[in-house]
Amino acid sequence: MQDQSRERTKKLWETDNYWLALLRDIIVAFLVVAVILSIVYWYSGSESPLVAVQSGSMVPHINIGDVVYNRGLNRVSVVTYNDGKATDYQRFGDYGDVIIYRPNGERVTPIIHRAMYWVNAGDRLPNNQTAAHAGFITKGDHNQDYDQPLLYGGSPFIEPVKPEWIIGVAQQPAIPWIGNLRLALDTVISPLITISQEYKSFSISSLSDGFALSSLNALRGCGGFLAASKLASTPF
Repeated sequence: MQDQSRERTKKLWETDNYWLALLRDIIVAFLVVAVILSIVYWYSGSESPLVAVQSGSMVPHINIGDVVYNRGLNRVSVVTYNDGKATDYQRFGDYGDVIIYRPNGERVTPIIHRAMYWVNAGDRLPNNQTAAHAGFITKGDHNQDYDQPLLYGGSPFIEPVKPEWIIGVAQQPAIPWIGNLRLALDTVISPLITISQEYKSFSISSLSDGFALSSLNALRGCGGFLAASKLASTPF
């Protein structure tokens, strides 16, 4: 039985038949991609290792159309701007790490911004209100204001970023232009997938929710992920 299996396998690898050779090549390509993706996901430790940046709130250090690789907090830690300035630790052209996080921990478009400093419960937020819990205060490099608490104009109120809300820490360098392919895909495909409201409005935005990012500013363009004035990104 084993000899027969080996013989079939040998014939498949040595075949001159066009269709069998094509099938063999597809299987090999699939296995290679699967192995590479497995390694990428394992090394990253993030639910979304690659993200395509969609808006300009991190310009000039991260631009629209860039692809950014990130690693989870089970692999790396977060260095804030304040701590980075004290130790000369820089990432993406400035002090501290750039993080990808879900605002208020909700399954909405994530945000890719710089971690500026840490606050404890009861500390003052940038607008002088009191922090309800400990977390990171974040800001887009191109934005004048901090995300907390008024990134969306105060509705909803953006809380300090808890570690469990962080998808990953961005890793240098950003890869330019490639993300435009991913962004264009949503623009073309999303209208085709969207179903009418009575059929639950199932759209590509919900399918790719795990990858999308944001940096509010030139937003609301990737199949329903974008919104108003300071974010940046999308699934890859």
